[in-house]
Amino acid sequence: MAAFGAKYINFAPITEEPKGSLPVYGERVKIGELVKADLTVNISTGELYADNRLKEKADEFISGSLAVEVDDMTKEIEAGVYGATYKEGEIIDNSEDNVPYGGLGYYKTLQRDGARVYEAYYYPKVKAVLGTDSAATKGSSITFTTKALTFTVHEPDTGDWRYRKEFSDEAEAAAYVDGKLGNAPEGAENQRAGQEETV
Repeated sequence: MAAFGAKYINFAPITEEPKGSLPVYGERVKIGELVKADLTVNISTGELYADNRLKEKADEFISGSLAVEVDDMTKEIEAGVYGATYKEGEIIDNSEDNVPYGGLGYYKTLQRDGARVYEAYYYPKVKAVLGTDSAATKGSSITFTTKALTFTVHEPDTGDWRYRKEFSDEAEAAAYVDGKLGNAPEGAENQRAGQEETV
């Protein structure tokens, strides 16, 4: 199996967290064109030794860190993801901004036995971490930069912190993301109907 593509990353803020259920989401946005998404899982480990040997070992999920890169992100979407103020095309970052919890979904392309498979990912509860920024002057060659985001992956009340499902059809993978986060963003159906696989 080989993985060679990632697409269609969407974020929706949590509006309600019913006890024992998955969160309820508000208006969803497509963050940008996905470049990559790298997950690091933080595990709590406990060990019990007796008679000079390991008797018990427990490894439990604490949280995750999802490092994401997109080609670009509009100022309005960026303000929504980070809980900043957006007004007349301007973002205002404040020390008391309340970064919203939300749900996140995307899918990636795999190749298995010569056939393409689309694996969709859904994280019920994440929170963006405000990162650093950099700029560089133009040199003798052109270097394209991307927009980097980091999301902390939290455990929702159900304990189910990640969902994954494979599809043979790309549109079905995108529809899975739509279904997990609510209605598709405006224009998404037309985009999916005309989309062509990129690698």
